[in-house]
Amino acid sequence: MGGIDQAKFQYTGASSPFTRTLSHRIDNYFQERRISRHANLGMALKTVLGFFLWIATYLWLMTGRFLWWQVVGVYVVHGFAQLFMAFNIAHDANHSAYSKSKTVNRVLGCVFDLVGVSSYMWRLLHNDSHHSFVNIRGADTTLVSGNIFRFSAQDRRKPLHRFQHLYAPFLYSLSTLDWVLAKDYRWLLMERRFGNRKITRHPRGELVLLFSIKAFYYTYMLVLPLIYLHAPWYSVILGFTVMHLFLGFTIALIFQPNHFNKDSTFPQAGEDGHIDNNYVQHIFDTTADYARGNALACWLLGSLNLHIIHHMFPNICHVHYSALTKIVKATAEEHGLRYRENKTIAGAFLAHLKWMKAMGSLSDSAVPQVVTSVRS
Repeated sequence: MGGIDQAKFQYTGASSPFTRTLSHRIDNYFQERRISRHANLGMALKTVLGFFLWIATYLWLMTGRFLWWQVVGVYVVHGFAQLFMAFNIAHDANHSAYSKSKTVNRVLGCVFDLVGVSSYMWRLLHNDSHHSFVNIRGADTTLVSGNIFRFSAQDRRKPLHRFQHLYAPFLYSLSTLDWVLAKDYRWLLMERRFGNRKITRHPRGELVLLFSIKAFYYTYMLVLPLIYLHAPWYSVILGFTVMHLFLGFTIALIFQPNHFNKDSTFPQAGEDGHIDNNYVQHIFDTTADYARGNALACWLLGSLNLHIIHHMFPNICHVHYSALTKIVKATAEEHGLRYRENKTIAGAFLAHLKWMKAMGSLSDSAVPQVVTSVRS
């Protein structure tokens, strides 16, 4: 990936009136109610439902007699069961937000592996890189696209970027197909630094898990259906592909608007990696929410649409995000800060595409106009 050697914020924890007040109120929320920051009964039931949907939809695929086009449809249904598991179980567990127990988090974190994504590589790419240094070029791996996209004005504009708002949705749709077939291996072999974490040698146990469960995923998703389904072989390949096209687009629909829009900032680290901000304020400057009032979206998506609170306190289970986001919004307004949100999922994604269009047209000389702070 290249980039800065060590990135560091000026302060840690809560180091401004806004962040001090917010952290205090978040702590009080749990203390006053005498509840855990981790999973509750509702989350446990959600977990049972997730595993049930994953198993039931797969059995439906394997035991049914379908026409070729019906196989494709059942694959898509099963894919969304996988996505529900990833959003609502694996994501929390890999942030140590599901349980106080490291063992429980580690086991449930392997849900990512069950759906084709290495939980080990996820923690490196997502936790150590993206979460630690949101929108910091050279430290946040989500900004790396091989020059296919220009997410910020800090990246040099290429002629093809002029059309990126048009081709982005199509390439986004390929993201999970790439992830399960190539991305994990690509980063495993090519990169040794993730955020501030330098990997000299990947743990043998993690490598064994990665390759063995990848093989398990390919077996149950492709090999067994090809062997046992009473349907043409091409329906299995097409079903697997179409499933991932839907999943890739859905994930882009959920994640891309949170950090890449006209209100997000892209602070630059100094030559020594110094970031002139504290972490909580940095998250507020670089992240946006959407569909805050949509209870169904919050439930289905593991509240990942409420991304500000998630990034500020990633070790808190998502079942608490709706209540905590109200605290974030109220505290920000008290301190004269603008809480940024979009009312709908579609509106948020369209705002993201508008940003991509602007980045595709904006010249490199306009960088100072974009790399600004929303703090007043």
